[in-house]
Amino acid sequence: MLEQQSTLALLQSFEIAARHMSFTLAAKELNLTQGAMSHRIRLLESQLGFRVFVRMTRKLALTEEGERLLATLNYSLRAINDEIEDIRSQSLRGTLHIGVAPTFAQCWLMARLPVFQAQWPGINLKVKVRAGIMEFHDERVDLAIYYGASRHADLHQEQLFDEVLVPVCSPRYLQLNPDISAEGLSQACFIHTSESTDNQDPFSEWRIWNDVNGQEIPYKRRHYSFNHYHMAIQAAESGMGVMMGRKTLIQPQLQSGQLIALSAVPVPSGMSYDLIYPSENRDRIRCRAFIDFLHQQREQAT
Repeated sequence: MLEQQSTLALLQSFEIAARHMSFTLAAKELNLTQGAMSHRIRLLESQLGFRVFVRMTRKLALTEEGERLLATLNYSLRAINDEIEDIRSQSLRGTLHIGVAPTFAQCWLMARLPVFQAQWPGINLKVKVRAGIMEFHDERVDLAIYYGASRHADLHQEQLFDEVLVPVCSPRYLQLNPDISAEGLSQACFIHTSESTDNQDPFSEWRIWNDVNGQEIPYKRRHYSFNHYHMAIQAAESGMGVMMGRKTLIQPQLQSGQLIALSAVPVPSGMSYDLIYPSENRDRIRCRAFIDFLHQQREQAT
């Protein structure tokens, strides 16, 4: 039995020498001396038990055994190259593991996933929803999208969207409470939510609105609070009160008229939806396909 690793190196030397039909040119390609190249071929012939070259005064010729070996070697190299290309293309037929904040998945991502499916029908997606950040080192996750303001120094992080805030309610709630406006909310029932990666304070978004606008809205007096943003949206749609809307997530309801903005001027939330992943995933083909898809959808949404 031949020593596989050393034999592969010697076979590579043989293929190069046979391609050039010259030990000198083969040695130059491999950055060896001509003597070292000759030694490699003699060592290969010793291991194989037959000669592969006929050494003439000024040229080389293949023996019959050498011709057979070169033909097999060339076939094998082509098969290896074909297999590598197939593996590369198969990487667009595997499974991609995505971590995502629950409401962003429901309100933004799900409506757009059919586009990704049409573009990359061979990729399977496994989506895990979680309000907190995934542990990339302990869990199987390739990419994650989360809402927050934290920086992750050990991960690649790029911003998809800034978020802005605007108070909203249903047409029914406004009809029953005609005096409600962004400046006149003292009698409203307030809807709060705490779903984000790094801020679990249910009153934080109404507090931001107060601070930016210099108001003293009594948002703690009458309120309903949810730790899932989609539930807060449903509560507002049902006419239960006024919620602080994250405009990225409620854009469909604003366009359809299910929710009405009570102010024409949103305020920055101080947080954003970020794409987070280990840096080595940036150039992996499946990951790159999903990253490019997100960028395309972001451009269309803005």
